[in-house]
Amino acid sequence: MKRITVFTTKITANHQDVDFEALKKKEMPFIQKWKEEGVLENFYINTDTNGAVLIFKNLEMGQVIKYMEGLPFFPYLEKVDYIEINKIF
Repeated sequence: MKRITVFTTKITANHQDVDFEALKKKEMPFIQKWKEEGVLENFYINTDTNGAVLIFKNLEMGQVIKYMEGLPFFPYLEKVDYIEINKIF
């Protein structure tokens, strides 16, 4: 089964004037909605909170990119890697 994994990196020290807690409150409804719709299989936040891993299913690459670009955190991400993988088990 094909999945698309998204690895994000944001460096909060580079954006000291940004209220990341407020952004987090705006972003979580997106994550919850995707989970409820069945397109987000897993969501992980780095222990240092400077990035995340999202695993999407039942979407094409262009759709995932569009979803990600709509997130409140997206303008503050230094790096976004999209990787297509096949789930074996």
